[in-house]
Amino acid sequence: MGYTHYWDRPKKNSGSAYMFGQLALDAKKVIAQAEKEGIRIRDGQGEGEPNFNEGFFAINGDANAHTPDGRDLAHETFYWEGIPTIQEWRKDEPTYFDFCKTARKPYDAVITAILIRAKKIYGECVKVSSDGDWSEWQTGRDLYERVFNEVAECPLRQYSELS
Repeated sequence: MGYTHYWDRPKKNSGSAYMFGQLALDAKKVIAQAEKEGIRIRDGQGEGEPNFNEGFFAINGDANAHTPDGRDLAHETFYWEGIPTIQEWRKDEPTYFDFCKTARKPYDAVITAILIRAKKIYGECVKVSSDGDWSEWQTGRDLYERVFNEVAECPLRQYSELS
């Protein structure tokens, strides 16, 4: 599989337009800081500028930059919708579900920082989980704290909450 982060939003209350707008603005702040620190963030395909509009934002690492062993710095798209759409195969589920596999590439710090912020803004309207534990989010936590000048609170739900 790969190193992946997951989030669920309840169909009955997946958040508001205000929450989405705030998260989009804060995601831009995270991206700006990350880029100052050398992490290039691109659109969902890893090519152009990050994609932000009234309904969603989509970001990825840089598909045109490479590690010393030749792997590009993009992986899967991080996609956040203001009003989530349900996939047909999940139409009977109580939540909207999404995920982003980062493979621990540098843009993972941006994704984890945004997920920390999403939990802060959306509260009970989002549940976050990950293949990594809180200690593996350290670069995202540090980035979050530099941007927002506050301690990053763990957004990860405990294994007992996953059922």
